[in-house]
Amino acid sequence: MKALAQIRAANALSASHVKGMGLGQKGGNALSGFPMLIKTDGLLAAGAFAVELNAKGEPKQEGARLIMNAVAAHLATVGICKAIVAKDLIEELAAADDASQLRRATVETLAFLSYLKRFVA
Repeated sequence: MKALAQIRAANALSASHVKGMGLGQKGGNALSGFPMLIKTDGLLAAGAFAVELNAKGEPKQEGARLIMNAVAAHLATVGICKAIVAKDLIEELAAADDASQLRRATVETLAFLSYLKRFVA
């Protein structure tokens, strides 16, 4: 049985190979500030930011959307959530009857992002 750190690392390494992972607007870095966004505003707000669409129906922050998709896939892998894409993850966490699921997802997301940041850098 693999340790949680091994699963985090494997999922982050896999996500780091996704083209455009963590790229911000105008070539910036969306990944470096994403953990702080979660800490200050919460996982649901960060998720809403990531899935926000522009007037053309395209993601405003493609890099942030990719980050949240990777988070969703990771949380599904470790059994915290069932959703495997960002929009479904936000819906699942917002509808959860128990706030402990949101807390567990937030803590695990921050741990996962610490690996992803290093693999993407």
